[in-house]
Amino acid sequence: MRALKITGILLLVLILIPVIAVSFFGGPIAKAVVNSLNNRLQTEIKVADYDVSFWSNFPDLSVNLTDVEVAGSDGSDLLMAETLSCLLDMGSLFGKIRVDEIIVSDGSLNLIVDVDGNSNYQLTGYTPIGEEVPADPDAEATEFAIADARFKNMEISYRDAQLQVYLNGSIKQLSFNGDFGADEYLLGTDGLIDIYHLDQEGVRYLNQQSLSLEAQTKVDNVRNAYTFAPLRVETGDLELSIVGELTPTQDGLLTDLRIESQSGSLEDVIGLIPPAYAGNLGELETRGELELTGSLSGEWTGRKYPKMDGQLIFSDGRVGSPRMNVGAKDLNLRARFVYLDGPSGGVQSFAIEELTGLFRGEPFAMRLSVEDLNDPKIELSANGSFPLGSLPAIIGEGPITAGEGFMRIKDLRVAGLYEDMLRPRRMGKVAAGGSITFEDGEITLNENKLRFPSGTLELRNNEMELTDFVFEGPGTEISFTGKATNLIPVLFADSLNTNDAELIFDARLTGESFDIDELIKLSGPTEAEEEQAAAEGKTDSLRAKTVARRVLITDLLRGRFDAVVEEWNYEKVEGENFRGQLIFSPQRLEVTGITDAMKGRLEVDGEVYFQELLRVEGRVKALSIDAEEFFEQGENFGQEVLTSDNIEGKMNANLWIQTYFTPENEMDYEKLHVLAGVDIANGELNDFKMLENFAFALKAGDLERVRFTRLRNFFEIVDETIYIPRMFIQSSAANLEISGSHSFNQYLDYFIKVNAGQAISNKIKKHDDELEILPARRNGFFNLYYTVKGPLETFEVESNKRAVKDDFSRSEYRKERVRKQLEELFSEPIELLEAAAETEDEG
Repeated sequence: MRALKITGILLLVLILIPVIAVSFFGGPIAKAVVNSLNNRLQTEIKVADYDVSFWSNFPDLSVNLTDVEVAGSDGSDLLMAETLSCLLDMGSLFGKIRVDEIIVSDGSLNLIVDVDGNSNYQLTGYTPIGEEVPADPDAEATEFAIADARFKNMEISYRDAQLQVYLNGSIKQLSFNGDFGADEYLLGTDGLIDIYHLDQEGVRYLNQQSLSLEAQTKVDNVRNAYTFAPLRVETGDLELSIVGELTPTQDGLLTDLRIESQSGSLEDVIGLIPPAYAGNLGELETRGELELTGSLSGEWTGRKYPKMDGQLIFSDGRVGSPRMNVGAKDLNLRARFVYLDGPSGGVQSFAIEELTGLFRGEPFAMRLSVEDLNDPKIELSANGSFPLGSLPAIIGEGPITAGEGFMRIKDLRVAGLYEDMLRPRRMGKVAAGGSITFEDGEITLNENKLRFPSGTLELRNNEMELTDFVFEGPGTEISFTGKATNLIPVLFADSLNTNDAELIFDARLTGESFDIDELIKLSGPTEAEEEQAAAEGKTDSLRAKTVARRVLITDLLRGRFDAVVEEWNYEKVEGENFRGQLIFSPQRLEVTGITDAMKGRLEVDGEVYFQELLRVEGRVKALSIDAEEFFEQGENFGQEVLTSDNIEGKMNANLWIQTYFTPENEMDYEKLHVLAGVDIANGELNDFKMLENFAFALKAGDLERVRFTRLRNFFEIVDETIYIPRMFIQSSAANLEISGSHSFNQYLDYFIKVNAGQAISNKIKKHDDELEILPARRNGFFNLYYTVKGPLETFEVESNKRAVKDDFSRSEYRKERVRKQLEELFSEPIELLEAAAETEDEG
């Protein structure tokens, strides 16, 4: 019993002595560690507070520094951490302070290498394990013999301006162990890292990847070399084993590495492909046998890349997607990176030596060789059936989101230098051939389903021939047949078309229907994109992107379609039996032709300019069209006084129209300009409200229906206003002359002269059910002069002879100017439209 008590006392003493020692000497120990860090790191270190803990890392002591800031050698923020803990052995309480381990947690690490290879980080001041610190009376009695270093929950940023490598990510946990102060030692590494992105020379190579690291690395501080023996990296199910040596040099890195993997899936490999090249391939789900081997050797500097040799084999594979209809099985892929020696020192090349499989039950085979990645020479061959459902995965994120049907590819081959394929003038050096046949094809473009039920494309070097290619879209069903050149340069054209690529074509377009506004919308943003842009405040940038896309497409076209279309429409304007031509030049479309429309005929000659703002400028000759249909399909030209409900008659007209459209494809009325010469014969005005102001001179029946012989005049629409020069109207109710203007915001400014004597005489007579036209007389026994001014709802009618005569005189100048301009625009004489000669009084 006494022995038990003695043992208990001894244990209590052994525990109390360190606790008491920490209480008395913890402060000086912590201060000594901080001072030594400042001296040995040779940079500025700031600590908000520090203490010593006995229990947190028992049996070691822990010096805990909080809110630590360490400046880099260039003055940048190298390290910021909520906690930096230095672990000491127990002997530090009674003798020399010795730091064995460092733990850094909850902060950020910012590593920088400048263009000359200088870094903002340097680890100095370590004492090799088992060695003593050299005598220095001015130094603190503290040893740094660190065998372990750990990071937890740290954001990391690495910027290497020399190699143009930029990395951002986070360290979940990362540990290093070894004799860091020795000339040579074995460095053990273990950790989990999330890489947000890794860019090199502006190309994103890794994006949102989680990596698990485990390594044994031989560090040779004398030769400044690192030998992986090995480095194991895991991402998903892919396990990579890397062995070899890295040697930092003044200009970058000297590499001699070998990479191997026999586990994982193809989708894990795709996840390592730069996102700009992978597109939607990252969505693919794969199964199959994977084997990956490779090597990296040579200098990696700002001007040089190491040699890459490697092979990827994927066999007995299946590929699917939760969103895209890929459905590939029995897939066999063999791809190789090869460094080919040559007279100029060798070139890096890439090849898909074999890609075969069944795509939705249909066989497909392809080979691709790209020799010299710096100046690529491309050889491509393909045969088989390609499902359009796979298109979104191939071309990446964009307006095409789904597909159905097949492209049947036969003996497709393309061979030549990539630089020659970019430039139309050099396409003669490129060999190409083969055919593509569409079979029940369908894609979803900007939320619209577009069908390609049939058609064949033949490729003969730089010439393409399209035969009976059927296109069906919203309101459109047409077929193309014709020839074109420069297809390949157009497909490879960049967003600025810097190589002036143009698809030069001569073709026939026939079809049952052609919906112009729906086709224009195909290039425009979807409703979902507009809603998202509005929510994010990016509407302007979305519109700019849409305009740029439309400009690029039209910038690539030069040629002519001879067109025959049974039905067409643009907004509310409808026509039938169009016969004419569609002539494309960069950013411009010219339309000429004849069509049945509005119960008559239209002759059209106009241009559409696809520039920053869509602009339409055209000449239209209307022959015997229905006035009511003209007003209805023209949406009453922005005014509400004389509408399609009020007018009947046959109309001939010469119209010149110039208008711009907003990014939302709506007419910009502020910029609308129209010149018109109009002749409406044998017409009627029905329920024309303005006549109610002359009820004193008209019968009640005359207010409902008014027949007239002709409305003939020249008009102009500009500055959101319709201008009406002086014209004479001979009707069944009265003879009158009118001029004035009518704004799109419904402000009236009319000047009217009424043959009141004739009107009153007519009112005394019995109402004429046949609505016989009154004799043509501009002047009666007496005349009345009125102005009609003000907003549509509250306009006022006043008697003002002088104002009426003045406006009549001014308007004659406008009439003659409009006539001359129309004459120049139509390149034909256009006479003034005069009313019938005045009827003589009967004796």
